[in-house]
Amino acid sequence: MATLPGSDRPRDPVCGMAVRLDAAIPEGLVAEHDAHTYYFCRAGCREQFIADPSRFVSSHAHAAEATTPPSPEIDAGMRQWYESCSCCLSDAFPEVKAALDAERDARAEPVPAPGICEVAEAAADSR
Repeated sequence: MATLPGSDRPRDPVCGMAVRLDAAIPEGLVAEHDAHTYYFCRAGCREQFIADPSRFVSSHAHAAEATTPPSPEIDAGMRQWYESCSCCLSDAFPEVKAALDAERDARAEPVPAPGICEVAEAAADSR
C-alpha cells in the first residue's frame, strides 16, 4: 500500500489523493489486483483502476515507490480552499496544507477557523 510522504493514509493510485480508510472501506472504494489491495477516494477512480490496473500500477514490486502526482501550484484558489476548509485540503493535498501552515507560522498568524466539514461534524456530534 503506497502512502503519501508524512502520512499513514494510503494513496489513491489513480489521482494520488490521500484516502481515508474509514470512509473508503464501508463505501466499497477498494479493489484487489495481483494480491494487492488498493483504496480509492471516489467511485470514479476505482472504476478507472478496475478498467485498466496496469495503467496505474506498472509493477507491484514498485507500487510503494510509485511517484505521487506533482503538487498543484499554490495559487489564490488553493489559498481560498485552505481558508474555507483546510482539513479537506489536507485530505487532497497534504503537502500544500503543510506549506500554507508553514507560511502562517512564519508570519505568526493564528490557524484558520474550523472548516466547513469540521463545523458540520461538530454539529452532527452534538445531536
